[in-house]
Amino acid sequence: MIRKGRFAVWNGKEYPIVSQRRKYFLQSGSPEDKEIGFVEMGTNGHLFKEVSTDELEDAYEVFPYAILSGHRFAVESYEQETGMVTFVTNNPFAYKKVAVSPYGKDEFRIDLPLDEVVILEDRIPILSFEE
Repeated sequence: MIRKGRFAVWNGKEYPIVSQRRKYFLQSGSPEDKEIGFVEMGTNGHLFKEVSTDELEDAYEVFPYAILSGHRFAVESYEQETGMVTFVTNNPFAYKKVAVSPYGKDEFRIDLPLDEVVILEDRIPILSFEE
């Protein structure tokens, strides 16, 4: 599984976190979370729970990446149906070592099967959880 986006830890469990109008909401797809205060919002079946930053144990943004031939490539997207991951970089030297294609302005892209790469993560603290 490739994680990308903002996450928070509440009651010892990690959830995606979203904000709207300066309010924060944990997101869940687990029906069992209704028992701990999550409610369905919208039509996609996701459950949400409003929380304050004081209730959170940690909060961070996850940036997935891979190192290909010594160059860092960010994960752009993942197609679960095909198992393919799209990686991008703006490093002009990467194209000499990796079979990349031009992508946008001054960027390069490569698509690889997930099982052929190791996905790493940078975790950047958010919401005043800097250490």
